[in-house]
Amino acid sequence: MEQCVLEPGKLWWNWFGEQYFVPQYKALPKTEEDVRQIVLAARKLNLPLRASGAGHSNPAIVPTPGVHVDFNAMNQIIAVDEEKLQVTFQPGIRVGELSRYLKGRGMSLNNQGDIDTQAVAGALMTGTHGAGKTLPCMSNQMIAARIVTADGTFLDLSAEHDKTLFNAFQTSLGMFGLIVSITIQAVPSYNILKRSWNADTEDCIGKLHHLLDENRTFWFFWLPVLESASLFELPGGDVPNMATRAHDFCHMRSYNAVPADEPAPPLQTGEEFGHSSAIFPNQYVPNFREIEYAVPFEKFEECFEEIRSLFKTKYPEAMYPVECRAVKADETFLSAYAERDGYAISVSGPLEFPTWGMLNDIDVIFDKYEGRPHWGKHHFMSPARLERLYPRYDAFRKIRREIDPQGVFLNDHLRMLFA
Repeated sequence: MEQCVLEPGKLWWNWFGEQYFVPQYKALPKTEEDVRQIVLAARKLNLPLRASGAGHSNPAIVPTPGVHVDFNAMNQIIAVDEEKLQVTFQPGIRVGELSRYLKGRGMSLNNQGDIDTQAVAGALMTGTHGAGKTLPCMSNQMIAARIVTADGTFLDLSAEHDKTLFNAFQTSLGMFGLIVSITIQAVPSYNILKRSWNADTEDCIGKLHHLLDENRTFWFFWLPVLESASLFELPGGDVPNMATRAHDFCHMRSYNAVPADEPAPPLQTGEEFGHSSAIFPNQYVPNFREIEYAVPFEKFEECFEEIRSLFKTKYPEAMYPVECRAVKADETFLSAYAERDGYAISVSGPLEFPTWGMLNDIDVIFDKYEGRPHWGKHHFMSPARLERLYPRYDAFRKIRREIDPQGVFLNDHLRMLFA
């Protein structure tokens, strides 16, 4: 049986090239039954399993010495309920593929991040988010899922069936089992009017709460120097520029929904208009090492100013933009927004060893302000720190142990934090 579903392992690496490994076996399932057989084969060989989507996570979430399950071949839509605006799909589908499919069926994702080449399953499981003080992270659009657990049985998850278990699963980094299908709640199709402009940092922060209240989505990048924009391919000269200096300024963006049946408005400089599937995504070159933490919403300005001061004093040569986005609280156990509104702050540097020193210094600031990690980015967590930050951390570990007592779906990175 093992020979039917398992192949010799091959080198795998993530989007950034930071994580790479050669497992004993790899598996490329195409059906639910394939996935079940893979789990049974791995258990017979007493090997752990970890799955990958598009490999966009920074930490060592995927590497395993056992069986690497690659879901690239499971990327199909399974079912659509156009009346309820619900869609069920396989775990390998990418965010952009799903979002464009929804457009063709008169639907949209309620919100999404600015990278749409991620696997939807990976985005959900790591707490990926967009922006907007009334919009939670993407995992809250998931209403049901089907997984194969460590004993090779199928388990159907939903808030309706078991809300506690489902909330624990929503941001569980693949530790409960292998996902074979996901159902999301979409919304009626909408377009977006996006506005981009530059202004002094003081102007951005001074008007921050007004901008958050007046726009469905508002986020900004703080640019230490003028050249920062090119590192994340941000708009430069083609947007209105109210900044009075060529350093220490902000590139800002607002996104407001427009019903799909309304005509496109006349566009001004710095404006774009189109379907949500086309306007949300940005293009990034994986040339950076990143951490992202969410601090309590009310502590954002103080934390941001401390990070800004550290850049200006200790790291004046740092050029990468600092990305800042507000996100609404949710009921998950482990997202950065579990039971509290948060403000995500993303700090990056080049893929060079000295960047770690800067990120460690930034982490000290985040820890001071009770920052919680985005699980798809680098972080410096320990069990003691997680217990302090997450009210339901111990409850999550208890559930994980009940579902997977042998730690089949753990690896070294996750075992240290959640065993």
